Amino acid sequence: MRRLELSSITLLSVIAAGCGRVPAPEPDPVPVLVQVVEAGSITGTVTVPCRLEGSDEAVLAVSTPATVTSVLVSEGDAVEEGDILLTMETDGLHSAGISTAAARVSAARAAQEYAAGSLARAEDLYESGALSESGIETARASEASSQATLGLARAGYQQAVSEASLGQVRAPFAGTVTRVWARTGNPASGSLVALAGGEVLEASLGFAPCRLRQLSEGQPVFLETTVFPGELFDGVITAVSPSIDPVSGLAFCTAQFGNADGRLRSGMSGTATVALTTVTGAVVVPQSAMERQPGGGWRVAVSEGGICRFRTVEAGMQDGFDWQILSGLSEGDSLVVFGINRVYEGCRLAEAGI
Repeated sequence: MRRLELSSITLLSVIAAGCGRVPAPEPDPVPVLVQVVEAGSITGTVTVPCRLEGSDEAVLAVSTPATVTSVLVSEGDAVEEGDILLTMETDGLHSAGISTAAARVSAARAAQEYAAGSLARAEDLYESGALSESGIETARASEASSQATLGLARAGYQQAVSEASLGQVRAPFAGTVTRVWARTGNPASGSLVALAGGEVLEASLGFAPCRLRQLSEGQPVFLETTVFPGELFDGVITAVSPSIDPVSGLAFCTAQFGNADGRLRSGMSGTATVALTTVTGAVVVPQSAMERQPGGGWRVAVSEGGICRFRTVEAGMQDGFDWQILSGLSEGDSLVVFGINRVYEGCRLAEAGI
């Protein structure tokens, strides 16, 4: 009987202890910023360093012996076509330069006459069937080359005469003086003045070979330079090399940038961003919503009835801080765009929508 009483007392003590236990408090919801996923567009871009050059560039020199008597321009000066850049005093040897130029004209004229005669004979042979197609094409190319050589020789003779008689070096086009090597009193030998002109500036852009198939004429380019921080200058790709440069291993294209206001200058460095392709109707999310997984790949967090659920996603192209999501996320999902580093699977979320 006493044993039964003790057991009853023990049981009552256990029950009493159980009734007095306080349950563990539920964790507070984690505050996050949530955004409903909507379809949008994204543009894939690639950025490379670049250096601006004038679409018209010239390094001026003279072919006759002379001494520089005055230099009228400095680096950075704007000049118009025909402006005098420097003056020279030719010595008694300038006639030698003219004689040399005249001799070149005579030799080029003789070569052109010979090529013209050869072409006439080749035409007769071709008409009679005694000369092949390749033979007549060779004769025509030779005659055309001789014509071009004669034209260059005549231009050289006119330049030599002009330099000897005028003793001036003039700007061949409107532009900006980029370098001045000439010094008053020094011989006028080698390069004297460099000019860059035109209302358009160019840049040669080098890309990894894998980008070659994505580049084409007409694609937009945006230039950014530290000279004008925060500003973008619009441009366009005007030419794409069909081959890979054997020295650098890069694929090159040429971009042109308008410069009607003259703010950009030849020699400026910066970065060029090329818009490669645009996808519309895509799922686009900010990088702040993505978390890199230890084994590679990405994951995002979504809110399902106020509860956190992680999803593994496949990322596509990137544009700045935005990413295209190919799979794992759909329109209408409530995406955690800020605070993914604080949440865990199954936790309650305190959502703040945007």
